[in-house]
Amino acid sequence: MTTVALIPARGGSKGIPRKNLVALAGRPLLVHSIEHARASAAIDRVFVSTDDDEIADVALSAGAEVVRRPAALAGDTASTESAVGHALTSWRAEGLEPTRIVLLQCTSPFRSPGQLDAALAQFDREQCDSMLSVVPFHGFVWQAGPAGARPCTYDPAARPRRQDIRDTVLETGSFYVFRTEIFERSGARLGGRIGAFEVPPCDAIDIDEPADLERARAEALRRGLGADIDLASFEWLVLDVDGTLTDGAMYYGNGGDELKRFDTRDGAGIAAFRRAGGRVALVTGESSPAVLRRAEKLQVDHVVLGCQDKAAALVDLCRRFRVAPQRVLAMGDDLGDLPLVDKVGLFVAPADAQPVVRASADWITQARGGYGAVREVTDRLVRARATQRRAA
Repeated sequence: MTTVALIPARGGSKGIPRKNLVALAGRPLLVHSIEHARASAAIDRVFVSTDDDEIADVALSAGAEVVRRPAALAGDTASTESAVGHALTSWRAEGLEPTRIVLLQCTSPFRSPGQLDAALAQFDREQCDSMLSVVPFHGFVWQAGPAGARPCTYDPAARPRRQDIRDTVLETGSFYVFRTEIFERSGARLGGRIGAFEVPPCDAIDIDEPADLERARAEALRRGLGADIDLASFEWLVLDVDGTLTDGAMYYGNGGDELKRFDTRDGAGIAAFRRAGGRVALVTGESSPAVLRRAEKLQVDHVVLGCQDKAAALVDLCRRFRVAPQRVLAMGDDLGDLPLVDKVGLFVAPADAQPVVRASADWITQARGGYGAVREVTDRLVRARATQRRAA
């Protein structure tokens, strides 16, 4: 028996741009599923089906093989089954005849250790033809239509307690297992004798919208994932001002002077990071005297006011101070900060940043901009530097 894992990962995505490559716990989303499949003793080979060059490169570097999918099978309306059928044709052209396929959704990044092996063992034990991952479900499901709503899972005349609703499960989409012959006979991933493998609810996060990504990042933090990111390696902290160092509000005095609210905790954190050997830059699209005065008080190392191209400002900073971009941690909250995302070692967003910025960030703080978000970052940077010194 030959078991292969297939991870469909097209380049396009509407809810979250380039979703399959967004960072979660320091690694692209796709890589988590590759690692889960490679860790399974029962899976012989791991493939990623994609139409995208960058995704293909990431997959190869993570240890997967690649099936290059044509663009016609990678659009918004293309089905996962079409990707499976194309992969089977490609494998057979190379002499590979898998007995069964483990289909992994890379937008489901959490699978407990040993989960895939346990599922495959149950698949064999129950002599399944196909299997899906599920979580227990105790809800009351209705179907709404032109003729009104009708119940699907219970009788309203004998309404049960939630705890009495048993043997009802919800499909998670995390993974499916099926025999090749069943797929070819039906054209579907599920058929024949279907098994259900129960996973913990915390493993059932499916990332489709920015809010899902935030939940996933919170779960990753809870699990301690991404702890291998070397925060001590960051030499520079590049900060946006409005919405990051401030709350983003605009205040005006009686004379028309522009006022800004800064948090003293953020200032103390910046000072601590500089004392620990770090350097700090403020890069903002505003040309505010208040920002310049705050920068002078904090003795920051570099200030760029009226910046309309933050990527160019980063290049200039790295050249001027001879620092590699990978050793820069940038923090921002709005669309003008997005050009920094793929050009620095780590990009951080405050808790109340714009949704597309939060979705693109490597790390989202618990605090809001102007209310300790920067301090949350500097505290971790300072601790990482202190730990590094003690270990030296």
